[in-house]
Amino acid sequence: MPHPGAFGLLLTLHVVLAVFVLGPLSLVCVTAPVLLRATPGPPPVLLLATQLVRVLAAASALIVITGVGLVHQGSFGSVRSLDDGWLLGSLALWFVGCASCLGIVAPGMSRAIADVEAGRQARRRISAVAFGAAVSTACWLVVAALMVIKPGA
Repeated sequence: MPHPGAFGLLLTLHVVLAVFVLGPLSLVCVTAPVLLRATPGPPPVLLLATQLVRVLAAASALIVITGVGLVHQGSFGSVRSLDDGWLLGSLALWFVGCASCLGIVAPGMSRAIADVEAGRQARRRISAVAFGAAVSTACWLVVAALMVIKPGA
């Protein structure tokens, strides 16, 4: 089914944002525990990773905005409204994924930076950061599956 005009442009933007925002966000989150294991490493690397998590998690809101725009553009296959269960589930999982990044991964990395700067080991932060990374990555994977499968639609 072709997607011409504004709808096709918005759909393209939605998919490109998902790839180029969530891909790097997942990569940084998943490699964060490895960076912590490598400490005492250069704090600039840890600072960059922390900033990337914060910026990319916030930028993922653009994916939601374009997705909502797609729903309001009209029927997309079996999309009827934002009341569709798979869309509501996707929104909830996006929120949990972002909350995990911004509430667990980024603060854990910041605490690890403070530990390194104080001469302590950052390794004690690994389990919390790894947990946050696993939760966020699992959320993004399930959202991707929901976008493709559209269960109940």
